[in-house]
Amino acid sequence: MYDSVLIPTDGSKAATAAVYEGIELAAQNQATVHALYVVEPIPLGGFTSGPAPASSEWDDVVDEQRAEGDEAATDVVEAAESFDLEVVEAVEYGKPADVILEYADEHDIDAIVMGTHGRSGVDRVVIGSVTETVVRRSQVPVLVVRTDGEGD
Repeated sequence: MYDSVLIPTDGSKAATAAVYEGIELAAQNQATVHALYVVEPIPLGGFTSGPAPASSEWDDVVDEQRAEGDEAATDVVEAAESFDLEVVEAVEYGKPADVILEYADEHDIDAIVMGTHGRSGVDRVVIGSVTETVVRRSQVPVLVVRTDGEGD
């Protein structure tokens, strides 16, 4: 039924709970797992005004985000490989919900599995804003994994 399962992650506890649900779904279908981390751009110059950070400072921030993304995606890869599943790993840049939806479309994803909320905490009473956007706009089934924590 499912040949490819997308598991977006940000490395949070909520996302990690969804990783195992996604891998279980993929294992039941012998599906390929797509592990995706999205680096969200940080606006230059602070919240409203002020000088833009020096280039080297900006590069350090981007490098740190990339390292976090690599680690979070690698955690999904290692978990999926323990089930002998084929895995595709990706770290992309942009608005998380938009990138998740574009990735799903471009890679012919059959299902998306994600947590109710991630690092940003509980943006809404029940479901995070990224997850809510993906659920509302996705053309494929989205399995939302409820957790009892509030991210990290």
